[in-house]
Amino acid sequence: MNRQLRTPRSPACGLNRGLRRADQERGNMRSETTRLLTLCAWAAALLLSSTAAVWAQNESAQPSLSLDDVSDETVGAEHPSETINQPGLAEATEDAFSRVRDAAKRDAASWARHTQQIKSDLLQNVQRGLGSLGRRPVETLDAWLAAANLPPTETSGPIAIASLIGLLGLMRLVRGRADLKVSIEYPAELRGTYSVKISRKKNSGRRGPHITSPSAAQRAKRKAAASSKSERQLVSRETDFHGIPSGRWFVTVDGFMQPQDDDTVIGTYFEEQPVKLHRGHTVRVDFDFHPKQCPVDVKVVWSQKPVQDALLAWRGHPQSLRYTRGGPVRIGIERGSQMLMVGSGDRVAEISIEVISFQPISVEVDLADRDHLLFTGCPPAVEPYLHGDMPAAARALEREGKSEVSNLILARLHIERDQRGAAARHYAEAGRPADAASIHRTLENYEKAADLYEAAGDLEEAAQMWRKADSPERAGELYERSREFESAAECFKQAGSVSKWVEMLERAGAPFEAAQVALNNGDTGRAIRSLQSLGPGEDDYVEAANLLVEVLQKEGHLDLATDKIEEIIRTQGAETVPLESCDTLATLLEDSKQFGRALDVLEIIRRRDATWPNLATRIEGLRKAQQQAQSRASGGGGGEFGDGFRYEILEEIGRGGMGIVFKARDRRLGREVALKRLPDNLRNHPKAVELFLREARACASLNHPNIVTVHDAGQEGDSFYITMELLQGRPLQKILKRNGKLGTKDAARLGIQVCKGLDYAHTNKIIHRDIKTANLFVTQTHVVKIMDFGLAKMVEEVRRASTVIGGTPYYMPPEQAMGEHVDARGDLYALGVTIFELLSGRVPFPEGDIAYHHRHTPVPDPRARGVEIPDAMVDLVLHLLAKEPDDRPASAEEVRERLQQIVESL
Repeated sequence: MNRQLRTPRSPACGLNRGLRRADQERGNMRSETTRLLTLCAWAAALLLSSTAAVWAQNESAQPSLSLDDVSDETVGAEHPSETINQPGLAEATEDAFSRVRDAAKRDAASWARHTQQIKSDLLQNVQRGLGSLGRRPVETLDAWLAAANLPPTETSGPIAIASLIGLLGLMRLVRGRADLKVSIEYPAELRGTYSVKISRKKNSGRRGPHITSPSAAQRAKRKAAASSKSERQLVSRETDFHGIPSGRWFVTVDGFMQPQDDDTVIGTYFEEQPVKLHRGHTVRVDFDFHPKQCPVDVKVVWSQKPVQDALLAWRGHPQSLRYTRGGPVRIGIERGSQMLMVGSGDRVAEISIEVISFQPISVEVDLADRDHLLFTGCPPAVEPYLHGDMPAAARALEREGKSEVSNLILARLHIERDQRGAAARHYAEAGRPADAASIHRTLENYEKAADLYEAAGDLEEAAQMWRKADSPERAGELYERSREFESAAECFKQAGSVSKWVEMLERAGAPFEAAQVALNNGDTGRAIRSLQSLGPGEDDYVEAANLLVEVLQKEGHLDLATDKIEEIIRTQGAETVPLESCDTLATLLEDSKQFGRALDVLEIIRRRDATWPNLATRIEGLRKAQQQAQSRASGGGGGEFGDGFRYEILEEIGRGGMGIVFKARDRRLGREVALKRLPDNLRNHPKAVELFLREARACASLNHPNIVTVHDAGQEGDSFYITMELLQGRPLQKILKRNGKLGTKDAARLGIQVCKGLDYAHTNKIIHRDIKTANLFVTQTHVVKIMDFGLAKMVEEVRRASTVIGGTPYYMPPEQAMGEHVDARGDLYALGVTIFELLSGRVPFPEGDIAYHHRHTPVPDPRARGVEIPDAMVDLVLHLLAKEPDDRPASAEEVRERLQQIVESL
């Protein structure tokens, strides 16, 4: 007995509902993912229909009947008929399947364009199946397969279901997935709190509440929802989304930023960016939340009391204007050096602030502090200035007679408008020559810029402008005034001013180069002065010293040349000094009749190089000359002075730059004396001879226990001499060399005796001019004697003829180094150097351009080498070494009194 096939309600109803829902979703969403969901609904409908057909086939052994033969009463009940009759089911099914079919076709075509992973035969089968779907009723699985033109199957329903599921999995594999990394960038000194959301729709993310206070920030953190697959909460700098379907997405970041050390809210941020995800890739999206401005909290006060009504703004940004109400006001300012403007009542203050951090900083502006005031006494100009109406503010200030501030404001206005010429004019009228000069410099008005820089006191910039204006001499003068001596030398060289060129090289610490320039231009005297300033240990010393010796020989200054060669040998060492220097020294000593010393030098040469030219002949000649000189001296004939000379030469007791000293006996008075034969080159200077005789006779009138007594002075043949009392003891220079330095009390006691002698000489209008340790003699009874009074002036006159400076550079007062008049205060300066040397073991300026140091370099503290010296003694020494004579003690007696007080205090 045939049983009536029961119409399955559930599959039919599920089909219609699924299709309607898919159709609605398709209308709302246009993405490829939506079409995938639509296909899933279509596949679900096929699955339900196939399941129903298989179930019906299993329930009945009879073929299915047409749907049109089933009446309304049979729906949902069992009937003996073999036909399924359900009104409207076929039409609804056909309509729904038609819509699904059309969508599926479009999806298949779209996927075929984007991937090559679907085989063409599979697409064709899908197309054929879809084309036959819904055109005629199907009641069994076989019928449906036949209608789709698929090979008939004798398999059961589960195989068909597995095939559909595989198709769905293939479609899902075609679409693929990707990863998304979201990075939020902002300064490390800040901390941020953000929510990150991804969505298929643009503008889908809503901005959260505006966070402005620490309490609001805390509430936002507490109320933050849990993170989900499409949204992350409480993100600081970076978050990740994994397994996101590929395609187009929108990323929204919303949050706020705070300092690291407190809960103040710096600012809030909201931004959305589109991103395209590709299957199997990780895409990074960066959000730049670096603040453009930094928070500055400004408090306006008047003498520490809050100002109730004040305006403040960031200069150049009128939109930043804020009103204060008695408390701090926050204003955003860019990083860097900025100017803050504050106004109230009749005044405006400007304060420069340095904004270096995004952390909030606090600034207090005191309107009572006149250091920061731009102007005062003009209420009508306050608000226009702070609102950025500079012309109105300038007019108001001009009406009140404040033209300088008015011009300053107008100058700034013209700068903003790039009207540089007008700006320069207003800056000059505002008393800002440096600002005006800077503008003229950019306009290449170099002469005008130079004048303005000079008016502003910027001599170096002014010199640069004159240089650009092709006026090297003007530039050199300004460089000299600004103590830029190297640049000055270049300018004077360019201008062809040789004397200034040499002077600037000397002052720049390049005496050797200065000497070469002077020699090349025929200024021998200037070259000697430059070469004399180079001391041992300095660059080019040996080369400069040899050049100096050569020049001194040509000029006839054999004594100075000899001293220089000996200095070279001492500093370089007898075994390492060039033999040419030794040969030169031997020649100089022979010419000055110092045969014994010449032989010593030649012996050094023979020990180092026995093949030196003419060495043996010269040694033999010197020995003969020495024997003859000794024979004349022992014979009592007076040697160089002749047989009838008043003084009998007994023996040589010393040699130096001032000549040779002999022990002699006065034939007339029968007493022993010290006789000094003066340098041979003295005879070439008649004026110096006259001066020497006059000074020597004047010194002979001096009678003081601290001054070496001069007995006589005169000329014998071609030689000049002076006789003095014969002393028993040692020069202070040798004592100092043996002991290194003296104690404060000993130095003060010696100084007291020197001051007594100097005060006596100065009272008698006689100046020594060469006070130094070599000219101070300490007798066996500890009495200090000043030697060589009058000789220094004579030697100075001899050397002035060749522009060679007299005196010893280490002790020379600044005025003497510059060739100016020297009086008693020059002797006090040299005494200060001497006491400095006694206390510390060295002179104040032992190296470099000594004359320059005496003129310009500050005197070092004598305690700098670790010597303990009382403050009173240090003050006295520094007082004696003042650069200007008027700044030194008035007399030697004043110095003696201060030294006496120091001795009594120890």
